[in-house]
Amino acid sequence: MDELIGLLVAILVWRTALATLVGLSVALILAWLFPAFGIGAGVLLTLAALTAGLVWEAKAASGDSPPVAPKAEDQPVSRPIAFLGIAVMGCMWGSVASYLLDSSLIALLLLIALPFVLGPVAGAVTKKPVFLNDLLFAAAALAVGFMAPWAITQLFS
Repeated sequence: MDELIGLLVAILVWRTALATLVGLSVALILAWLFPAFGIGAGVLLTLAALTAGLVWEAKAASGDSPPVAPKAEDQPVSRPIAFLGIAVMGCMWGSVASYLLDSSLIALLLLIALPFVLGPVAGAVTKKPVFLNDLLFAAAALAVGFMAPWAITQLFS
């Protein structure tokens, strides 16, 4: 029974697994070809492939909605759920940036600045307005996600 459940899960998330495997393979090949391509860059490439696989899986899972279904704009993600998702990304990307830059402060400042740089670019590409409160929300969530492991260790030590 456990093997059947494992097979079912593997079939359902094959896009994520494939993208991660391809990213890891490319990272290993680049590390083998170029000695300067270190472990940090390999982890960053694998995380980028994992993120791309998750987006690919979500896009494929959403599919075409029936004509009677409400539009996505009518069903926004709740703020707490969005905050948690962005915080998880802040924890992942912030730890990689902290490792690559050898400075947690610079990584934190980079995470805080990213929404203000990428938000207007995304707004220009999608031709939708970008509001300052959304950018501040994303910057705060990224910062909280990056600082959460440190705060937890300080709390329990």
